[in-house]
Amino acid sequence: MNRWWKFALVFALALGSLGLAQRYPVRPVTVVVPWSAGGSTDLTARALAPILEKNLGVPFQVVNRTGGGGAVGHGAIAQGRPDGYTVGIITLEVILPPWVAQTKIDAEQFTPISLLVLNPVAITVRKDAPWRTVQELIADIKQNPGKYKASGTAKWGSYDFARLGFLKTIGAKENALPWVPSQGAAAALQELIAGGVNVAFTAIGEASALVRSGEARFLAFMTDKRFPSFPEVPTLKELGVDWTFASFLMAAAPKYTLPSVVDVLDKAFAKAVQDPEFVRFMNNANLVINHLDRKTSLAFLQERTRAMQQIVQELELKF
Repeated sequence: MNRWWKFALVFALALGSLGLAQRYPVRPVTVVVPWSAGGSTDLTARALAPILEKNLGVPFQVVNRTGGGGAVGHGAIAQGRPDGYTVGIITLEVILPPWVAQTKIDAEQFTPISLLVLNPVAITVRKDAPWRTVQELIADIKQNPGKYKASGTAKWGSYDFARLGFLKTIGAKENALPWVPSQGAAAALQELIAGGVNVAFTAIGEASALVRSGEARFLAFMTDKRFPSFPEVPTLKELGVDWTFASFLMAAAPKYTLPSVVDVLDKAFAKAVQDPEFVRFMNNANLVINHLDRKTSLAFLQERTRAMQQIVQELELKF
């Protein structure tokens, strides 16, 4: 009898899950952002939320869950119920070996929905910084190792990797430009303007408003070619520093979320990123839309994971 009751329970749960997938969504969806307000992750989520709400007919509520260098928010996504009502925006951190080793959160704890954005990194300084070019910054770092400080995100976060690769490529040690951890790009840029740090490594779009207002300057971009919105800013490559780097933003759900629910979200995000209002917002924010569907997003995560492991080996990082 117990065996039959167990079978009946499993069958009922399966039917319930099927019904959930057929009706999804019927109530508000929480979108967890692991970083502070004002950064590219937050801006992207808040620009998408009203479009997703319009397309799916339920509110998409953006919640910032900061702390632990992104671990709090990423953990909230990974530990959410796999019913489609908790989703979030995961970032490069989930495939960075040092971050994963410290937080015990990795890409396998998520179900990819949609790659949304690729964020190439900029080297940004205050308007009154003594360096007019990145070559002058490099020379000063080598002459005065440890004198200046940089920030952009948490220790071992994506922008810290951008700094580490930059320093290795110019032949400088990690402590030549010490890292000041922050809760995201917005906080790091505030610290830059306040004078707490001297250099910021963040996405181009995250610093563009400060640059356009005259409060900060771009020295160089970690891109293969010049960025259309700032054609006057050189790439590191053209200055003889062979280093490129970009973070990413990806919509994801907890592991084991029903494939049929993920499929609904996949299609909704694919439609949302093409919405003219969203495209206009992202262009104005200098954030690069780079959409992939859920299957291709999974392959992207796997390929990027291998690439980050290779970078750890090349940089000889000890953590």
